Amino acid sequence: MVFILAGTLLVVFSFSISLQPALVQIWLDGRDEPFLVQTQSSFVANWLGEAGIRLFPHDSVRVSGMTIPHDFSYTGNGSRQVLYKPAVPISLNIDGETRTFYSGADTLAEALWDQGIILKRADHIDPAPETTLDRALNVTLQRSQPLTITSGGNNYRILTAARNVGDALAEAGFAIQNLDYSEPDADAQIPEDRIIKVVRVQEEVFTEETSIPYATERVSDPNMNVGEEQLMQSGVNGVQSSTIRVRIEDGEEVERTILSQWVSQAAVPERVAYGGNVVEKAFDSPDGTVNYWLEMDVRVTTYHDTGNPTASGIWPYYGVIAVSPDWYSILKGTSIYVPGYGVGTVLDVCPGCAGEPWIDVFIPIDQYEAWSKNLTVYFLPPAPDSFTGELP
Repeated sequence: MVFILAGTLLVVFSFSISLQPALVQIWLDGRDEPFLVQTQSSFVANWLGEAGIRLFPHDSVRVSGMTIPHDFSYTGNGSRQVLYKPAVPISLNIDGETRTFYSGADTLAEALWDQGIILKRADHIDPAPETTLDRALNVTLQRSQPLTITSGGNNYRILTAARNVGDALAEAGFAIQNLDYSEPDADAQIPEDRIIKVVRVQEEVFTEETSIPYATERVSDPNMNVGEEQLMQSGVNGVQSSTIRVRIEDGEEVERTILSQWVSQAAVPERVAYGGNVVEKAFDSPDGTVNYWLEMDVRVTTYHDTGNPTASGIWPYYGVIAVSPDWYSILKGTSIYVPGYGVGTVLDVCPGCAGEPWIDVFIPIDQYEAWSKNLTVYFLPPAPDSFTGELP
């Protein structure tokens, strides 16, 4: 019988075991006719030697498909089929370390198995494990190692021999698509902690409408008395439209960007007319009749000497009143009746009084009493020329 493996020397022996010389047929790969050898030896190694074939330690000798030791001797009767396959050198690089060995196995995988090297499914090997051993081979083997991929709050553990992040993700079926990204980047080497994070990214674009509060415009009307007011125009809120892009990573919003913005409906201001005509009035107070042109509910507090002159340049005395800077620009030099305090004159500034109806009355240190009250105070004539009907 003839066994032929491409590119490999095959020797087939057909004989009968006896003490008489036997005819051995030696088939060489690539030849149509066998070499014939007469032998009386029962040792296969001798047959090969008589055929001029030198037997090396890692060469393969098989009988009926079974590998036999080189010192095997036939003692039974009957014909036998013998196959000879010479070993080839294999240079194996495993994770950067190189070793060389010889093998007469049929495939690279079998040769590695004979060397105690068990391949794992995720190992990278070049050439392929099923490569026929019909020539010397240079083999590179990268052993797979555990790797953890985190995505969407879940951990996936795999074995991989990949050297960079992108290859490892591709092996595991974690494709980086569209806006998705990994940490580290796909081009980076596998990190030392062997943990890769895959972030799934979505972006949504939508239009959002928000309200624009209307403003209130107050206009002095000299035909209306101070303290009166009339609604001239109702206010209407406007609408502002915005195109917004939202970035979502692993199901959570991480960024919101306004792409464009416009006023789709302008706000209509509220217009209120208030009286600018000053009308003097009078009332009987515990201190006598008081003529006034404006009454107002205010917060009244007291202050004492600070060692500095007033905003008007004089030193403070009982009867000096301080008001906010805006009021001071209108009321400077005018008089105010304050129940429980008496009549005072606006001659000083109270920066802390800004933003609300508030006056600060001066009391000398030897008479000082701290108090804060909500009172109705009365502004005494004449009204200042800059007064338009209300105080800011």
